Amino acid sequence: MDKLKLRYLIREAIENVANVTSKFSVGDKVTTVDGDTANVTMAEHPFYTVELEETGTTKSFNFKDLAPFQEKVIAKTSEGISLQEGANASPGLLFHQAHNKPLSECVFRIGSKSYVEFYAEARELFNEGVLKINELDRDLVRKTDIGEYGLFESKKVPLDIPFINENIEEKKKKSTKKDPPIGKPKRGGSKAYYVYVRDKGKIKKVSFGSGGLRAKINNPKARKAFAARHNCDKKNDRTKPGYWSCRLPRYAKQLGLGANKNTFW
Repeated sequence: MDKLKLRYLIREAIENVANVTSKFSVGDKVTTVDGDTANVTMAEHPFYTVELEETGTTKSFNFKDLAPFQEKVIAKTSEGISLQEGANASPGLLFHQAHNKPLSECVFRIGSKSYVEFYAEARELFNEGVLKINELDRDLVRKTDIGEYGLFESKKVPLDIPFINENIEEKKKKSTKKDPPIGKPKRGGSKAYYVYVRDKGKIKKVSFGSGGLRAKINNPKARKAFAARHNCDKKNDRTKPGYWSCRLPRYAKQLGLGANKNTFW
């Protein structure tokens, strides 16, 4: 049984026996039933609103779906991957599943085309919810650009290779290269969308959004509720995911989501 779910059951059993109910307060750090780390922003027991640390978005939970925060335990690297039955996957991913190998032990040569395509496919299937992976692999597909390409001395090179010669990395920093388009959201990356912005003179990639939001972009009530729930009128920092999530309808056309709407969500 999942350790987090077991904690919920044990706590519920103890509270039933003792006939008491613990509560959370604003500012408490908690773990959600989805396994995310969050901070309580509104407490009206048994209903709570929290802000997820990873994305900065807010969600509402019943008390029973929250637990006091504990550091996540990284799963062993020997834990393999699991594809949803019927998922359309490449031979490489199927081999990993059959031999109980995690994504971090990719069978392809590091930096090869097959290596890059392997991680690009894994990220896509993970975002679609048909690929289950351990925590170490989640960090690979969520927090790195592995599986994507960038420009180095006018040449297309794979990003986030596990080990890079330090001299090459230093040369890369000093080389002249074409900047990516700034302030123009695109599909893909570790989230549903990404955009490049300038942050204190440097170019920063901001990943934002999730697949679950796309279907509601043409629903005025859903947009209004999202904007209110996420305090979109206060999200003014272009270097944060919340800024771009709140303004997603303004870039609907270029993202293939329909006509642009000059509104918050």
